[in-house]
Amino acid sequence: MRAYKAADTSQDGFVDFKEFGRLIDLLHYYNNLFQIFKKLDIDNDRRINFNEFKKGYELMGINVNSSKELQSKFDEIDTNRGGYILFDEFCTHAAKVKLISEIPQDAKEAQETQEN
Repeated sequence: MRAYKAADTSQDGFVDFKEFGRLIDLLHYYNNLFQIFKKLDIDNDRRINFNEFKKGYELMGINVNSSKELQSKFDEIDTNRGGYILFDEFCTHAAKVKLISEIPQDAKEAQETQEN
């Protein structure tokens, strides 16, 4: 749904021929993000808890100086303060930090719109 809304630049509820190419790019982009998210979501509950987040950092070989620093990063991504990182929050963060280098412009704009 996120890809569809971002591709519908005319905001008429339909994806026309001009917008269709963008939709395909966005579907690919969000699918890539979802694959990363699934790898982090060890217990498959469609959300990332702090322990899964910590393991993800360890698997990626990212050195974090302290648990407090890691908790701070987790809290930054967990914008609804639910104690879990949801896919929507993950996508917003991924766009900010350019987790995937090929972010379609529409995806970036959609992220910025949802943040405001």
